Amino acid sequence: MKGLLSFFAKRYIAGEERKDAIGVVRRLNARGILATIDNLGEHVKDLPHAEEAVREYLGLLNDIRDAGVDSTVSLKLSHLGLAISEEIAERNAEVIIKRGLELGNSVTFDMEGSRYTRKTIDIFLGLHERYPNTAIAIQSCLYRSASDVQLLIERGASVRLVKGAYKEPPDIAFPKKRDVDRNFEGLMKSLLLKGKNPAIATHDERLINEAIRFAEENHVSKERFEFQMLLGIKRSLQRRLAESGYRVRAYVPYGPDWLPYMLRRMRERRENLFFVIKNLFD
Repeated sequence: MKGLLSFFAKRYIAGEERKDAIGVVRRLNARGILATIDNLGEHVKDLPHAEEAVREYLGLLNDIRDAGVDSTVSLKLSHLGLAISEEIAERNAEVIIKRGLELGNSVTFDMEGSRYTRKTIDIFLGLHERYPNTAIAIQSCLYRSASDVQLLIERGASVRLVKGAYKEPPDIAFPKKRDVDRNFEGLMKSLLLKGKNPAIATHDERLINEAIRFAEENHVSKERFEFQMLLGIKRSLQRRLAESGYRVRAYVPYGPDWLPYMLRRMRERRENLFFVIKNLFD
């Protein structure tokens, strides 16, 4: 099983070390594609592992600067100790964000399962008041996301809009894909009109084409937003968009935790596995 997953992972995971991620980003940049690097890890329950994650991110930010590659970083608060306490996660995130600001880089908060949604947004908003080099992911699958996006727009925060990769109960999330897509489209248009440098993070070509049409119709320039996609997914589409003058950013995960990461995603939603297999030949 590990051997089979390793075969798949080589396309979607940069490797186990920072240098692997930097090498992947350098190749992406050569094709006109930006990046955001994520050190894989989540649900940390002890302080030493959370502190280790902080050190890794500080090293990553330094390596990005030293290599001269064009990449931001993305992180999960549960990797920094959110399961221990909100205070620990916020303190650890601030250390990373502050170093990013010193280096002229930015940090995006990934959104995790719904049990962390409120805590992630609260911590983000508190830090964003002091550090403008921050952004946050919002999932269109959740009912609450419309009000969250409105609040973030009002606070001048940059949003990465995603559909959501977690299996959520129907009392808090849209159970049908068409409703998730419809909500994504509505939130996407609000962000294009009123948001600050929003990231439209989807591989759905219908939604991408609608974003392009809507932006042109409303005179939203290509410089005011970007498309984001996962490493190894829709590679030809990423290249076409970049060649057409759109900002395209690939999400580049790395780290020794790649196997547990992939297994968790497959357990959470079988659609995640089908999605990966479907895109193998692009």
